[in-house]
Amino acid sequence: MYTRAREIARTGAVLFVTIVLLFAAGCTGSSPSHTTPRKEYDPQTTILIGSSGVNPPVLVVDKGVTVTWLDTDMEYHTVASDENDPDAFMSPPLFNNEEFQWTFTIPGTYKFHCTENPAIKGTIIVNP
Repeated sequence: MYTRAREIARTGAVLFVTIVLLFAAGCTGSSPSHTTPRKEYDPQTTILIGSSGVNPPVLVVDKGVTVTWLDTDMEYHTVASDENDPDAFMSPPLFNNEEFQWTFTIPGTYKFHCTENPAIKGTIIVNP
């Protein structure tokens, strides 16, 4: 009997460890369905914003063009015009792969920054 009880306990322990390992493997694996695909963007009118800055740092557009800021980072960012810009704008928080758009109707130079990280900044020049 002692041997039979020992055998049952050992089988139970092996089964328990197997279940735990299978569960852990399922929890740590990455699933493609949880990744957000990158949006397509027009480099002539889109600014990519991330923790290392903006790309391009200076964008030149014509009056009436809509500019898009696309967050490419896992951290959230915002876009806000600096003081004294010809037309003030401010985005809500942007998370990975989210965008903010602004149509520039007044020619001039617009400096902008991330309110969460003011070192992230750029310039838009709007031609007449």
